Amino acid sequence: MKLFYTVLLALLFNLPVNATTWPVSVSNNQFSPATVNAVVGDIIQFNWIQSFHTTTCGPALPGTSLPPGASPWDATISAGATTFSYTVSVEGTYNYGCTPHFEFGMIGTIIVSGTLPARFGSFSVISDKNTALLKWETFSESNTKYFSIRKSTDGLNFKEIGTIAAAGNSSLKVAYQFADNDLGGIYKYLYYEIVTVDIDKKETFSTIKTFRNNSNKNDNLILALSPIPITRPGQVQIQFNADKAGVMEVSIFTTAGQLVHRSKLAAFYGVNSGHLHVCDLDRGIYNIVFMLAGKKEVRKVMVL
Repeated sequence: MKLFYTVLLALLFNLPVNATTWPVSVSNNQFSPATVNAVVGDIIQFNWIQSFHTTTCGPALPGTSLPPGASPWDATISAGATTFSYTVSVEGTYNYGCTPHFEFGMIGTIIVSGTLPARFGSFSVISDKNTALLKWETFSESNTKYFSIRKSTDGLNFKEIGTIAAAGNSSLKVAYQFADNDLGGIYKYLYYEIVTVDIDKKETFSTIKTFRNNSNKNDNLILALSPIPITRPGQVQIQFNADKAGVMEVSIFTTAGQLVHRSKLAAFYGVNSGHLHVCDLDRGIYNIVFMLAGKKEVRKVMVL
C-alpha cells in the first residue's frame, strides 16, 4: 500500500501545474494564431476549420525544427481528424508547418519558456491618439534585467522596438508601460509581446496581444496578392484583414462577367493568410471579388 501511494504522489507531482491549453485553428493557408508563447507543460490544441492539412514538426517535414530532446509530431487535420493535441515538454522554439502547403507559407511557431523570472499580472495594449500604449505589471521578479518590447505585422515575425529596465528582484506589484509612436500607415493590425530578459540573458515570453491601429486610414480588406501576374499552374497567396471572425467569399470572373471560380476562406480577427487554386484558369484577365462582413473589394489580375 505504501508503494502505491508513493507511485501516486510521483505521478501527481509530475503533472503540469496550472497548464494552459492554447487553441490553434487550422484553415486556408494558415495556423491561427501564427505564434503561440507557452510554458513547459502547456498543451497546444490544433483544431480543424477548413480543407485538408497536417500539423508537422520534425524530420517528417524538412525545414521545420524543434528543440533538442523534444518529441516530433506529424498529424492530419481534416474533416475526419478534427483535432490534435501536443504537450510541450522542452523549452525552446518549435517551427512547424503543414506538409502539403509548407512551400506556400503555411507555417507556425511555438515559443516555450521554462522557469519564469517574472510573474505577470495584466498586459494590455490600448490606443492613445496615434500611439499604441502597452501596459503590464508583475507580481514578483527574480534576477530580471529588462523587458524587450517586440512588434509584428503578421503575428509570426517579431522585431524589438524598445526596452524597459526591470525591477531585478521584487515581491511587490510593479507597473510598466511603453508607448509605440511608430504605427505606420500600412497595417491595420499589429501584434505585440513582452520578452523578459534576466541577468543570464535568458528570455521568457508573454502572451501576444493584437492591436487595431485606428490611426491607419487604409481600410483595405486585401493586403497583398502574390504572385502577380499569376502563373499557371499555381496558387494565389492572399493576405487580408478581418475585423471579426467569419468567412470571406471569393469569386473569380472573366472580363465578360462569367463566373469561373468560387470558394470560401475562414477569417479570424486580425491579419489572415489564404490561398486560391487557379490551376485550371485559362490565360487572360480576371476580376477577383472578395466579400467579408459586408465589405467588398475587386482586384484585376492577369493569368499567364
